[in-house]
Amino acid sequence: MTETQSALLTLPSHLNEGAVSRFEIVFSELLDSASTSCRRDNQGNWQIEALFTYIPDAGLIDQLIAPLYRQEQIKAVPINVNALEKRDWLTENRAAFPPLRIGRFWVYGSHIKARCPVASLPLHIDAAMAFGSGTHPTTEGCLRGIQMIRQAAPRQILDMGCGSAILAMAVARLWPSSCIIAADYDPVAVRVASKNRALNRIAPARMRLAVSRGFGSRTVRNNAPYGLVLANILARPLACMARSLVPRLQAHGWLILSGILSTQVVSVEAAYRAQNMRVWHRLCIGDWTTIIMRPAGAGTMPQLWRGR
Repeated sequence: MTETQSALLTLPSHLNEGAVSRFEIVFSELLDSASTSCRRDNQGNWQIEALFTYIPDAGLIDQLIAPLYRQEQIKAVPINVNALEKRDWLTENRAAFPPLRIGRFWVYGSHIKARCPVASLPLHIDAAMAFGSGTHPTTEGCLRGIQMIRQAAPRQILDMGCGSAILAMAVARLWPSSCIIAADYDPVAVRVASKNRALNRIAPARMRLAVSRGFGSRTVRNNAPYGLVLANILARPLACMARSLVPRLQAHGWLILSGILSTQVVSVEAAYRAQNMRVWHRLCIGDWTTIIMRPAGAGTMPQLWRGR
């Protein structure tokens, strides 16, 4: 067995999936960890553990994640790097992520050899990537929300803040004739999305990727208006982008917003109501809420699908 090194980072509980995923990407992509996992501890804080087949430089880790501390306005915390006892930790860690069934979607890692269940829509996410795997309530809420509006069948779709691109790949599976733009301001996240796109055999022409902060990218701007915009990010940026996002939505389009604590719902909805949007449905999972919205003049709503 190879002696495995463990790097453990603890982050405050108020960060959402999108924020924590950017820390996790530093380990999985920039530091080339063999595997990563993320969970909450007994106090609700996030714990990211990365396993390495070499001894990582704690100083380098601190240097790489320092900009993220500043971005999230949190204090830097020490990284704990330790050698683990000689066991096959990598196999054990991957085994901790079994396949996940969310409605028709079947999310699985590279370590899963079982066949996709009949009538399910497979989403293959690299087992080394803990985030964007559907395990967090914000991602699950989006995946369930997408299925609730399946009858709408939008053709032009934007996944804003795509991360692993699990949502972009989900709509590609659900609506085979759709064209998708998956955008993230972080180039590393876009590289991860590119790998997952290839892993799921989705043609680049159908799912285009862009490095973009909001609508800064020409690719993101020029493909508007969108029939569906997905945004699983933070409540504050969601509220701030309402004025730039809503005009790029089709008159009968759909908006699915997530990454919102239940205590933040009122402020996010107010920002979009000010842009003549109305709430169609809210999905509450634990402390998190996913909001499905449409323009006020969009007319009647299709029937909800409440499949598990």
